[in-house]
This record gives sequence, C-alpha cells and structure tokens, in this order.
Amino acid sequence: MAGVSDSHTLYQTALELLKTGERESALALFPRVVPEDGDLVEVHLAWAEAAMPGPDYLEILTFMHKFLQPQSYVEIGVEFGTTLKLVSSQTKAVGIDPNPQVKGTLTDNISLYRQTSDDFFKSGELSSLLGGPFALAFIDGLHIFEQVLRDFINLEKHASAKSLVVIHDCLPLDRRTASRTRTTQFWSGDVWKIVPCLKNERPELNIITIPAYPTGLCLISGLDSESQILEENYPAIVEQYLTLEYDNTVDKAACFSLIANDWPCIKDYLLSI
Repeated sequence: MAGVSDSHTLYQTALELLKTGERESALALFPRVVPEDGDLVEVHLAWAEAAMPGPDYLEILTFMHKFLQPQSYVEIGVEFGTTLKLVSSQTKAVGIDPNPQVKGTLTDNISLYRQTSDDFFKSGELSSLLGGPFALAFIDGLHIFEQVLRDFINLEKHASAKSLVVIHDCLPLDRRTASRTRTTQFWSGDVWKIVPCLKNERPELNIITIPAYPTGLCLISGLDSESQILEENYPAIVEQYLTLEYDNTVDKAACFSLIANDWPCIKDYLLSI
C-alpha cells in the first residue's frame, strides 16, 4: 500500500498526465492514490472528472428541461433545491424530501412535500397533483438500492408511455464509493445496482447510462404503469441484488449500457422516447 508521500506523488503525476492529455495513463494511476482505508475526497473528485469527461449531470438535466419542456416533473431527494429549480414556469413540479434545505424561494408552480417518498406515495395522489402522468422524474434520494427500486416502482404507477425517469449516482467509480456502507466523503452508494436489476427484470425498458460527472445519470423510458413484475417480486429481487458485488461491473459499458456523454447522443435518445 502506498504511503502518504507516495500517494501525493502519484496524485501529482496523475494530474500532470491529465494536463498533457494522457487521460488513460492518469486513470490507471488514480486507483493507486487512495489508500484502502483512507479518504481523499479531492482525489475521488479528480478521478471522477477524468473518468467522466463532457457535460456534468447538472448541465445535462438543464438541457433536458429546455429540450423536453415537460409539462410535469417529479423530484425525489430535493436537498438544496438546485435541480428542482431547473423547471420552467410552465412545468407543474412536485419535490419530495423529508428534510429539504432549499435555498431561496420556490416559484408557485413547484410544490414541496416534506416527507419520505414512501410516505408520499402511500396517498396515491401524484397523478392528481400533476393533472395526469408525469413527463419527467428525477430520483436522487437515499443512496441504497432497495429504496431506489421502491421509488422507481412507485413512480411507474403514475407514468405514461412517454414518461422519462432519470436516476442519479448510478455509475460506480470504485468499490468503496459504490458500497452500501459509507466510508468516504465521495459516495454514490449501491444505487448502481438498479441498472443491472432493471435490465434483467424488465428487459422491455429502454435503459441507457450517461457517464456524466460525478456519478452518472441513468435514463429509463418505455415505462408501463400496469406492470406488476417488480412490485410482486420485490423481496426476492432485493435479496438477489443486495449480494451483487462491485467486481461484476468490470465491463461498465455493457453492464450500464453506456452512451457517449455528448449532446448528439443524448439528444438522439430523448428524440426516441
């Protein structure tokens, strides 16, 4: 294991390689920089930025709102309200978070529900609140697989054939930051398991992942509000995928159905919905 001085040297070398355009060589160094039991958030951030060039997730979400101009929008996991405020004044939006810390005020077209997503969906009133199925939804709540799966199941009940679900934190960087148990500041949890899960259990869905800094965006279309497969088999599915190891994602392009992180590819997908 590299010592502190060795780690610093490797980190500086990786940064220099990035400056000279040798991205692949830099990426080969980053896993050696962070000690197995250490937490160097600046290294993880630099590593993620090198691994996921192109527009970051906020840029992509901004583009989606402008390009799709959704009539309705749902966001699970509001936190500071940064992404919730991307909606236009013409979009009827619902934000769900048990402890939101929104900075500033929200416009009249946005309703904020201060409760867990599980409690919110018990009412079954989302479609009524939005005046019909949602057009666009963003899941960015708890970073654990079974919660993301429940959120997807509950959202799909209020979807149309043209609805789009976007999930954050679905592209793992390394084993520790992709773990259910948080031991690092930079952390995506085991949200990533939702992608192989949906690809296997619901192969009719149209699923792609954009390698957008810092932790990827998964886009899911082809939804079916009448589908019961995931809900009826929820306990067995959770049990199966909780044991899925990070090492199973070595071929990330295949596992996550990656597309290029550029506007033409993203636009082509959105036009296909």
